[in-house]
Amino acid sequence: SKGNIISMSEKFPKWSFLTEHSLFPRDLRKIDNSSIDIIPTIMCKPNCIVINLLHIKALIERDKVYVFDTTNPSAAAKLSVLMYDLESKLSSTKNNSQFYEHRALESIFINVMSALETDFKLHSQICIQILNDLENEVNRLKLRHLLIKSKDLTLFYQKTLLIRDLLDELLENDDDLANMYLTVKKSPKDNFSDLEMLIETYYTQCDEYVQQSESLIQDIKSTEEIVNIILDANRNSLMLLELKVTIYTLGFTVASVLPAFYGMNLKNFIEESEWGFTSVVVFSIVSALYITKKNFNSLRSVTKMTMYPNSPANSSVYPKTSASIALTNKLKRRRKWWKSTKQRLGVLLYGSSYTNKANLSNNKINKGFSKVKKFNMENDIKNKQNRDMIWKWLIEDKKN
Repeated sequence: SKGNIISMSEKFPKWSFLTEHSLFPRDLRKIDNSSIDIIPTIMCKPNCIVINLLHIKALIERDKVYVFDTTNPSAAAKLSVLMYDLESKLSSTKNNSQFYEHRALESIFINVMSALETDFKLHSQICIQILNDLENEVNRLKLRHLLIKSKDLTLFYQKTLLIRDLLDELLENDDDLANMYLTVKKSPKDNFSDLEMLIETYYTQCDEYVQQSESLIQDIKSTEEIVNIILDANRNSLMLLELKVTIYTLGFTVASVLPAFYGMNLKNFIEESEWGFTSVVVFSIVSALYITKKNFNSLRSVTKMTMYPNSPANSSVYPKTSASIALTNKLKRRRKWWKSTKQRLGVLLYGSSYTNKANLSNNKINKGFSKVKKFNMENDIKNKQNRDMIWKWLIEDKKN
């Protein structure tokens, strides 16, 4: 209880150790060296507290602390720092108001948070450096390095998240808080303000690491999305260049077809013509230019994109709509022209009487349309009156 180291590398029989500390065989998995370090655990027993946080596997009693050895060399260096911290903190008499088990627990929390801080600084420094390099140049080796470091950062994020959730569960469970008082036993109804303040301090610190690592992971994901967009744009540019080369090749091929026929060792009846060679050359060039221009127009209509399909810039992407509008306007113009032409021919053949006949026929047609319209309106009124009567009957039947 005075902070002195009693023994080093001492071995205990499992069964006697379990019976001495009132533990179950399944509890040994929490402090076994072969277990996974990423799963944090703080078990509160009647006579002890079993802790498994990162590289620390310890058992705290009211006047004694057991720190279990590890086979990991890097964890062994951190455990040596923990031993010195425990020795100095447990032997000090300045803070007598704090219980022995809480001082030991605080030393473990300090060691764990310092390890998390060191790991986060290392990960953040490397990842930020890679992100800054990717802003200047997108390199394959840098992307591979970023992928590896993002996996390590994700693993660190999972560790901190599990530790934060563990501390949150401790703060929410009054039974565990009561069992963490070993020197003076307390019930769940007592006040645990000193222990709650201790746990909340390191909960806030751990939550800060969680938020910072999550923000850095989001930055990495955003950078990966931007890099993917850049790579997609480069691939599209290469495909567009390949299509342009193919269009030019097709134009040259079309231009060489007619000269190939013209140069055959067969009679084509234009060998002795003065304009034969010139006409073949001109026709070949014109056909090549026509095919090339037509293909480029098609390519331009395919590559042109807008956010809204009804915008005027995207009219070439929807040729059916523009063609239907043009056809409708053309039909209207033709009908108007036919009407005026018919009127003129009638006047020439029948004189001014044709105009009166046409007006009479138009008046008859208009009267017929007005009668039909009036008949439809009367039917609508009758149908509306019938519907109102039916609704009244239904309402009266429901009331009865």
